[in-house]
Amino acid sequence: MPIRTSRIVRSVVAALTTVLATTVVGLTGATAAQAAVNTSPNYLVVYNNNIENWLPASCADGLIWDRLITYIKARPLSPDIFTVQQVSNQTQLNALTQRLSDELPGTYAGQIAIADPGSMGYTSTCGKMKNQQTNAVVYRSDRFTYEAATRWRSDAPEDYDAGTGPCRNLEPTRSSQDRVHNIAVRLHDRVAGQDVSVASIHWPTDTWHASECADENIREADEAMDRLGGDLKIVAGDTNAEPDTAGWWNDGKGYGYRDPIAEKCGSRNCSSAYDTLNSRRIDFLLVKSGNGFSNVATVTETMTGGAYSDHRAVTAYVNY
Repeated sequence: MPIRTSRIVRSVVAALTTVLATTVVGLTGATAAQAAVNTSPNYLVVYNNNIENWLPASCADGLIWDRLITYIKARPLSPDIFTVQQVSNQTQLNALTQRLSDELPGTYAGQIAIADPGSMGYTSTCGKMKNQQTNAVVYRSDRFTYEAATRWRSDAPEDYDAGTGPCRNLEPTRSSQDRVHNIAVRLHDRVAGQDVSVASIHWPTDTWHASECADENIREADEAMDRLGGDLKIVAGDTNAEPDTAGWWNDGKGYGYRDPIAEKCGSRNCSSAYDTLNSRRIDFLLVKSGNGFSNVATVTETMTGGAYSDHRAVTAYVNY
């Protein structure tokens, strides 16, 4: 009996050792998968989010943007391109690219629309953390070489208070409107050997009756893409306009853009699961000259473990 018991014990120990070794290997593999850069020449990992000036905890009122970074860190691949709106200034963009470089696989750089935006006129301690606002394109500098940029200002009606008149650039009024200063960049993808042009856009709010000029704003975004050229074109950002407003979405489709979220949900007007601000879908990732998508998602609060911005991020793997 002692000999038989000893054999049984040895068999159990050996089996447990095998299971534990397999588990460790599996966990190591999972960790590695969650800490990888995209090395494929066939697609790009793209995110877009209006970061609402990256609120610190003292001003966040429950909106903790760190949750989005934590979510991205748990994904299999880090972003190749990350378009952001309402970044405060060059200093905040530098802090953002440094943090992404420190906490994610890859090295990040960025181009901003205006390095030092004008004041929005807020006077509170936090200034709603929106006293300065503009837009930027963040990209992996270990994959892309920056080549060129173009900048332009979004339109609103000439009489923006009444919502009448032809569409004109929305210049500073009672407060700065540098948040509607858009930027597009052309990047050379050294992995794919192709050029990609990326725009980060922010259109005016309904305060300025901007929905009247949504069709003009998508036309100007497309013109910016044409100025830069490239094998792949991505326009992403906060339109402040739903897909059926002023025909802009249909115009964009006519220019050759595809909407990964719409293709996933099966309609231009998706269900509330795809809303990005309150009960509206106003944040978009649009792609021209692409060959389809995968891993398309609206990043909800459930996915991140809580709210991280007033706006939900959108993401997709975009094929060349």
